[in-house]
Amino acid sequence: MKPKIFNYIALLFITISAFSCDDMLDEKVYTFVSGEDLVANKNYKELVAGAYNALSYPFQWGNYHGMVNFDTDYQTGPGWAFGSLGAGNYYENGDNTNFYSYYYIAIRRASYHYALVSQMDIPEKEKNNAMGELAFLKAWSYFNLVQYYGDIPLYKTSISEGAPLNLPRSSIKEVYEHIIECLQFAEGAMYSTHDAGYTKGHPSLGAAKALLAKVYCTIGSASMAQGNNITVSGGPAIRKDDNGNDVRIAFPANVAINKNQVAGYEGFNSDDYYRLAADKAKELIDLNEYELYDSQQELWSPASKNGKEFIFTLQTVPQNDDLGNFMATDYCGYYKENGELTSGYYVMRDHWFQLFDVSDERITWGVIHRIPFSTNSSTGDLEWCYYPARDSIKVRLGQDGYQPTDVLRYDAHLYGSKLLKFRQVTGPVDGTRSDFNFPYMRYAEVLLLYAEADNELNNGPSGRAISEVEKLNTRNKSLLASDIGNIKPWTKESFRSYILEERAKEFAQEGIRRFDLLRWGIYLQTMNAIGRTDENGVIKEREQRHLLLPLPANEVNTNQYIEVNNSGW
Repeated sequence: MKPKIFNYIALLFITISAFSCDDMLDEKVYTFVSGEDLVANKNYKELVAGAYNALSYPFQWGNYHGMVNFDTDYQTGPGWAFGSLGAGNYYENGDNTNFYSYYYIAIRRASYHYALVSQMDIPEKEKNNAMGELAFLKAWSYFNLVQYYGDIPLYKTSISEGAPLNLPRSSIKEVYEHIIECLQFAEGAMYSTHDAGYTKGHPSLGAAKALLAKVYCTIGSASMAQGNNITVSGGPAIRKDDNGNDVRIAFPANVAINKNQVAGYEGFNSDDYYRLAADKAKELIDLNEYELYDSQQELWSPASKNGKEFIFTLQTVPQNDDLGNFMATDYCGYYKENGELTSGYYVMRDHWFQLFDVSDERITWGVIHRIPFSTNSSTGDLEWCYYPARDSIKVRLGQDGYQPTDVLRYDAHLYGSKLLKFRQVTGPVDGTRSDFNFPYMRYAEVLLLYAEADNELNNGPSGRAISEVEKLNTRNKSLLASDIGNIKPWTKESFRSYILEERAKEFAQEGIRRFDLLRWGIYLQTMNAIGRTDENGVIKEREQRHLLLPLPANEVNTNQYIEVNNSGW
């Protein structure tokens, strides 16, 4: 595959970037232009745009979100949608191939374009910022790849600069060393969001610091020795009644898990990296590069796209075949002309919904509770269903927008949480591609990363860690962390579990949950605690081989240095 996919990069096929802002979308498209010409013409903006464009394609048909979201404990949907990735079937899967291939395209472009920009006679701050963005993109790409595939080929320079077409796999430790090197350069090179030269929608030096904090926390949790406990809310979704019939279990159980040390991270010192994570997250918090929005509704307003909480997001254009996606349609659905809500097949399980305080805005505002699912053939009236089942009294009394005629439906895509965050679009939601900017990193995560690292370095959370978490509690209208601690004093283990759960609630369907389960060494235990299947018959049972995904077959077949795939594949 690599000869076909990567060789053309030497010819520098540059398209308009999915990472571009509106002003950049009008810039000239360069096709088969030599690197020397671009250097002479000082076209550094096009080079940055062309590198980030590699992030766009995996979203065009939903490949990316299926990879990062479907194989988790809290997401579900119809069997036809979740029978592949959702069931852990990754081998020779096109989404897996695209995930691997296009991140490597981003890496190759970022490396080559970095080299070209470094040769340009342009103002130093502009040059450094462009090079910093490219270094950041490279680090981001490797960070995703190393978590999913373990040891991977490490290209520090591009093929266009003379690097071999194929390389052997480098160790996890070597890959992380290069990721950190790239990010340390980027944080010193990129603009601050407060700089006059900063362009909204691009990563700033804060993005590099945020990703460094996340990298350090990932290494800290993954390298932590076995024997450290963590509690996950989950367990079975179905039980058998006395007659052998399936009955839904309304509430998740607290599953105590003894974490594993993640293979490949044995050479790291957990405390050292958590110390780095705490320092880097605190540094970013104190810089005031980003802020939380005051409410979930404001956070996910279309007017807030690329706003003060969004550190790094996919950039999109509505109803555009290259720069749009179907996220709004697939996750939240759209209304047909007759008023029915259709699509929206990928939902959060009821076990996830039951994690929240009843006042939490992430479910009071953030979840669709009443759905017009069909039309009565006799009267022509819309027929409505409600969610969750515990609102049955409100339905009977006609409270909170419900009507007594609303019914409860357990269809795979109707009994679960459809999240309104996916309505953060400026174009119409009508089944065509829309401009949902997938949030790779938000400032909310920096606060939780700081709290996580602080807790692991101490015998429980400090007052500063509690106060950072409470910024989110206040925004979300959830119970304050200090009040929870007053009821039952926090321990290192209980706060660790709390932060993991807060991440599951705050970043639902944002591509974080599977990474969290893997980096903590609790993926197999959490998935298998559900039982073989969830309430919709989606297979959740996992084996040791699922801890790393298979390299695409073409990578193994064409790379003479790779003789076997990841274990079990």
